[in-house]
Amino acid sequence: MRTNRDRVRARGFTLIELLVVIAIIALLMGILLPSLQAAKRLASSSGCLANEKTLLTAWIMYADDNDGGLASNRACYDTAADKSPWVHRPKDVAGNDLANNPAPATITEEDRFRGIQAGTLWQYVKDVGAYHCPGDNRRSTQLPPRDCWRSYSISYAFGNSGHAYREYEKLHEISNGALYYVFVEEEHNGSRYGENEGGWALRGVEQPSNPSAWAFYDPLASYHLRSSTFGFADGHADRRKWMDERTLAFIETNKHDPGSHSGIQTSSPDNEDLRWLIEHFISRDRAIE
Repeated sequence: MRTNRDRVRARGFTLIELLVVIAIIALLMGILLPSLQAAKRLASSSGCLANEKTLLTAWIMYADDNDGGLASNRACYDTAADKSPWVHRPKDVAGNDLANNPAPATITEEDRFRGIQAGTLWQYVKDVGAYHCPGDNRRSTQLPPRDCWRSYSISYAFGNSGHAYREYEKLHEISNGALYYVFVEEEHNGSRYGENEGGWALRGVEQPSNPSAWAFYDPLASYHLRSSTFGFADGHADRRKWMDERTLAFIETNKHDPGSHSGIQTSSPDNEDLRWLIEHFISRDRAIE
């Protein structure tokens, strides 16, 4: 004979109880998912920092093998006779440059890889993965040719860029290398070449003591929770968190820029982030005010 207790045990959950359980699970998922996504983005910064250290090692090794001369920062601006850029523009299977301005929508990953492999640093780091930040999602969020692979650019402070400051052209010219970043995460729209274009430029460097002249120019990235990674001339890499909302607005605007070139000269006086970028771009004695 079944007791009342046995009948209670056998009846299972009521509809209301099931709905309560489902609601609790949904609530927990809503709380946990953002934390998991944040943890994933922070984890991607570790892989990104490792990439930048690898590229910095290659950059230094190239200089050691070339009488201290630094690799050219002019990505995508190479010519047939110029073998100095650290990476080249995307190339077809025969080694010819792809059309540019705009880049063809038929551009492939392999075209981009061939451009990387033609660069001067490839002999030191033969891994295309080292040129791509794990948090760079343009491959999944943008249509060709804007689905760029290469996440990093070299600052125009290193190499012959023709700007109004005395660039570092030899490794021995760099003192306090821990202060000055070489590699920058850049989120270019890629429409002109199908990759981040040229070196990474900054406005206001020529007038570091004049905050009213400070401005962004080439795009930045923010793949790691309001922050970007940088590779410095002494071989270390670090992450910088963006503090000014104008910096994040500039990054977001460039990300969705429909134009042929996503570099936008945007004034941002007294921006704390620009202060940091200017101070760590090039030493003051090489800037011309």
